[in-house]
Amino acid sequence: MERLHTSTVTQDQIDHLGHMNVRFYTVLACAGAGELAARLGVGAGEATRTWVRDIYVRHHREQLVGAPLEVRGGVLDARPDRLRVYEELANADTGVLAATFVLGLAAVAGEDRSPASLSAEDMECARARSVGIPEHGRSRSISFEDDPAAGAPTLEELLARDLARQEARVVQADECDEDGWYPSDTMMALVWRGTPLAGREHQPFHQTPDGRTMGWATMETRAFWSRLPRVGDRVQSFAAELGVGAKTTTTRHWVYDLDRAELVGGFTVVNLAFDVEARRGIEIPEELRETLRARLQPDLA
Repeated sequence: MERLHTSTVTQDQIDHLGHMNVRFYTVLACAGAGELAARLGVGAGEATRTWVRDIYVRHHREQLVGAPLEVRGGVLDARPDRLRVYEELANADTGVLAATFVLGLAAVAGEDRSPASLSAEDMECARARSVGIPEHGRSRSISFEDDPAAGAPTLEELLARDLARQEARVVQADECDEDGWYPSDTMMALVWRGTPLAGREHQPFHQTPDGRTMGWATMETRAFWSRLPRVGDRVQSFAAELGVGAKTTTTRHWVYDLDRAELVGGFTVVNLAFDVEARRGIEIPEELRETLRARLQPDLA
């Protein structure tokens, strides 16, 4: 695998649990994929470019301030409509894995970024630098082979089930690039940005019956885009619990364009109940588990 990107964890990337926020893993993976596409010359023309249409992340080890990181990776397969990439994020000093990724890159063309096809030359160049997925890079709970958009509930159904988490809002210019497009590496920000509905505010910490502080550590995610939003789009995010176990939860989020009643994208996450002081997984307190079970919508999986 090629070394694609290097960085160092900075203080502004640290979240409430004291380690690098999960959204920066995605940012680093997308930066690596962009560099790989550039080296391959894929989408290098003025008329055609690539963007990350979907990404699977498996988290292996938390990263703290000052950790030197490197992204390495290669091509899994190349088709006219998609370039699929495997990557690893590791500590550059120790080699310890922080996360593994599978990304799907799509080609677009023109100012409206309409779907385009990779050329035969692009695909040949990509296949010449192919890699396989090692065992530690395979998915555990979330498949990166399925298509969450295909079975997504309609906006009408999400509203009828009262699954909105955030108030409706308008995508702002400061969220987008100079051409007014929302960046594809920040799906999580689109899901969570805005004003939570009353009673549905995110609770980062819980107290266990024996006095420990419990948070949620992300173990796996998969984000996908049906299309990229633009400045002025009126969007709203929805969420449902798909599964609740002894130590983990599986939640799926959807973002809809309200004016078009059109799915923009989605985000699935597996979270682990996390003892903040001991830095390890613990069982979800029974009272909290019952609250989560009351929100289950397993048929939306």
